[in-house]
Amino acid sequence: MHIDKIREIAVAGELFTAERFDQHRRQWLAGGGSVDDGVGFLRELTQRGELTDFQASALRAGIPGPYRLGPFRVTGRLLAGRLGNVFRAEHVETRQPVSLKIFPAALGRSRERLARLGRETRIALEVDHLHVVKAFQVGRVGEVTFIAFEVLTGGSLQQRLEQDTRLPYIEACQLIQQAALGLGYLHAQLIIHRDICPANLWVTEHGLVKIMEFGAARDAMSYLDAQDWGRLTLDVMKSNDPPQVLGRYDYMPAEQARDPHAANVASDLYCLGCTLYHCLTGQVPFPNPDPVRQVLQHAEEIPPPLASLVRGIPEALQQIVSKALAKSPSERFGSAEEFSSALAELVPPAVLPELEPLSPEFLTWLQVSASKVAADLPEVVEYPLAYREFASYVAQVR
Repeated sequence: MHIDKIREIAVAGELFTAERFDQHRRQWLAGGGSVDDGVGFLRELTQRGELTDFQASALRAGIPGPYRLGPFRVTGRLLAGRLGNVFRAEHVETRQPVSLKIFPAALGRSRERLARLGRETRIALEVDHLHVVKAFQVGRVGEVTFIAFEVLTGGSLQQRLEQDTRLPYIEACQLIQQAALGLGYLHAQLIIHRDICPANLWVTEHGLVKIMEFGAARDAMSYLDAQDWGRLTLDVMKSNDPPQVLGRYDYMPAEQARDPHAANVASDLYCLGCTLYHCLTGQVPFPNPDPVRQVLQHAEEIPPPLASLVRGIPEALQQIVSKALAKSPSERFGSAEEFSSALAELVPPAVLPELEPLSPEFLTWLQVSASKVAADLPEVVEYPLAYREFASYVAQVR
């Protein structure tokens, strides 16, 4: 691959200015490099920290970018989400690391998904708690909408379970205890998450748990959404058209499966109890591939006792799980705080790390940009940049 081709792509994607790229080019050639060895040139730029592996891979593949979305430069892929993918990025002016959830442009062609996007952007900017992912800004470039939020290190609880199958009960209790604190905050703000599961709990490299993904959530303003998708019944589930499910059957209480509008505090706590069960045993309470039968099991059956699947689980922990998974919502914990306290009485809470503060320059920039608001989506800042191919770009780079 010729260096001039890389120059064309990198400058067009705003990875480098033409002057900066030419400087790197001269250094490469002065050190004995060849203009035809584009792969070697990219390898050296990566080793010097001028490019991330993600960016170098995109350049080698000839993907034209852009590598910048509004004021943020994409540096790597983090994970895939139900509505959009999450990327590592940095604010170009201040170099503040952030995460970007990028929604594909095609989202706007679906009324249901557009409603979920509006819901997620609204709620993301409402919340501010240690155990909930903090959003900074919602922006749009062309047809592509994104949410910029705090930088995420580590991985989802789902990724951890895929790697380790199950967790030691002390660690599982400490992680779920943190999630319960975040859930209690959301409930105090009249927000019902409706999709608590390992995939939506982020665990930082220092063991800090944060709730994420609010596309299925309901808040006090949800009545303004275009749709809440009506009632989901077992009859609908048997139809040929796939329903819009609010939550995941592996962790969903029967009352929410029958009617998403019926989801409440007790429903979220049931989901959290199922997540704790999964962490402790390495499997969901009812591992059934048939969603209809799985919903019926949630409604009528008791999951296998913890002791039948793993040794060394205290009886007090079985009692906590059983209460969280009670069939009747009135028999579950009365609040997320009560759930959290029960776990904290059994296992001392984890010592949490001190958070690294945001740069003052980035905070100043946020205050200035907050005044630029679009009318059709709450707190959406428009960036009028001609990045029409961004959606296809993020779909290609893996």
